[in-house]
Amino acid sequence: MKYVFLACGIALLLAGAAIHLTAPEVQNEVPVIYWVIDPAPARGEQIALFHRWLIKKGYGKEYTLRTMDELRSFRRRNWSPALIEAIEKGNADGPKVWAETPSATDLPITVRVPAVEMRLDAASNDMNKKLVQGVSGVAGDVIEAYSGGKQMQYLAAAGMLADVTESAKRLGFGPDQTYKALAPALFVDGRQYAFPRNPAQVMYWVNKETFEKVGQPLPPSRWTIEEFERRGKAFVDAANGSGERRMVFFADRACKIELRRSMGLSMFNETLTRCTLDDPRNARTMELIYRWTYKDHLLPSAADKASFDTEGGWGGQSFQLFKSGRYALFASGRWALMLFRKFGAMPLAVVEPPHAGLPNTILSGGQSTVYRASPHRKYAELFLAFMASADYNMQIVRDGDGLPPNPKYTDNELFRHPPKHPNEWGCHEAYAKAAKDIAIVQSFSPFVLPVTVERYDNMAEEEVMNDRATPQEAADRCAERINEEIQRTLRESPRLQKKYDDLLALQEKIDRHRREGKKIPLDWIKNPFHRTYYLKKGWAEAASSANGG
Repeated sequence: MKYVFLACGIALLLAGAAIHLTAPEVQNEVPVIYWVIDPAPARGEQIALFHRWLIKKGYGKEYTLRTMDELRSFRRRNWSPALIEAIEKGNADGPKVWAETPSATDLPITVRVPAVEMRLDAASNDMNKKLVQGVSGVAGDVIEAYSGGKQMQYLAAAGMLADVTESAKRLGFGPDQTYKALAPALFVDGRQYAFPRNPAQVMYWVNKETFEKVGQPLPPSRWTIEEFERRGKAFVDAANGSGERRMVFFADRACKIELRRSMGLSMFNETLTRCTLDDPRNARTMELIYRWTYKDHLLPSAADKASFDTEGGWGGQSFQLFKSGRYALFASGRWALMLFRKFGAMPLAVVEPPHAGLPNTILSGGQSTVYRASPHRKYAELFLAFMASADYNMQIVRDGDGLPPNPKYTDNELFRHPPKHPNEWGCHEAYAKAAKDIAIVQSFSPFVLPVTVERYDNMAEEEVMNDRATPQEAADRCAERINEEIQRTLRESPRLQKKYDDLLALQEKIDRHRREGKKIPLDWIKNPFHRTYYLKKGWAEAASSANGG
């Protein structure tokens, strides 16, 4: 029997060695890192650009091939197709290395090789897989976080992400390299954990052809909720036959968070210690959305959406419905261009979400983070530096996958007037202008997970839309649930209690100053929305004037 166990042990050792020796990292001439992200069409070009950027910046190894034997030996190394492409396109002598009949007269040849190869891991992009792999120590090296900071906050709270604050300063991907409004979304407790991949905010795309067909004027670039409602009613009346079921809608959806923010309401108070969604302004927001859906029929209901026959492709069926004229307005980011361009030259425009006093958009988009347990962390951090580079920013300018991470790359003719897409002229500036002038990031409390807040916020809207609660009842219940979650977090995480108590005391000082008509020192305000709102209302002073009460 002992010989059976010995034979099994030897077999397992041999199998383990075979797996190790055939792994991509072992077979490859350079380390391999993995990017956990969706498989959008732009990914291949982005990875190829990264490889060439590494060569250009000197992150890699240089080879000087002086003899034909050295050249043949170099070619026999384990170069992947991606590395061969990088060598060919990133070196002046690259094509000579891989010539079908290399010539000794070309020697010596000097070539540089990237320090690392990046590969796509779209199969692990599901949030549950990210968490399971992360806590198991086997996650990808660069992990994409979505929803404007929601996922980043979640992954950071799970201890999965590397603090890149110092690397960002050294490699040049700090908050000064992106939009001022977006900077707060890169940080947790004052430390940087991410860099934006494709900043985006929701605006309304306008199908000019749809408006022309029904004889309605195009909406203005900025408008109030009253004007949105008035124009929307006129549009759906003109677009749908009298007495028939409405199948053409003014917009695919309402911009809920932007709408209530325009009334001066955030999800949280100034210090992020209490959910404020029990405010009547949240009830008014849900009441408006209900009316626009079921009474005015400006927006499709869930039943309306289910009745459409259009099959969803990459990006969902709503894009097709916008193209076909079922929706005159479509709420999305600049990244929608990657799909619109597949439809042909649609005549497009862009307008802001309607407002009730404060025009605003939410600047979010994808963020790239570094896995804390990555064995190749230094290379993963180089990828974040690449995202701050001109090479990557201009690629985003060309393909339309959101805004370039650095706003300076929106100030050029290629961005404003892409020569192959004159139907888009005027659209790009609208997104860039909004990101610089009216954008504010999401507000996240350190005492409750963003996904939990989003779940209860959506639950409240569903209760209203399904006639299970009045808008105020749903708003009250939503805030109550979220505030209960905050207290649960404090019970389960005593280390946060001291921070919470300090912020609670600060909130009392803010409330006292407000009652007394005094301006609030800006550094007392931790909620990014309130910082912007207080400055616009003249309620805050830019520098703190006191440390006490």
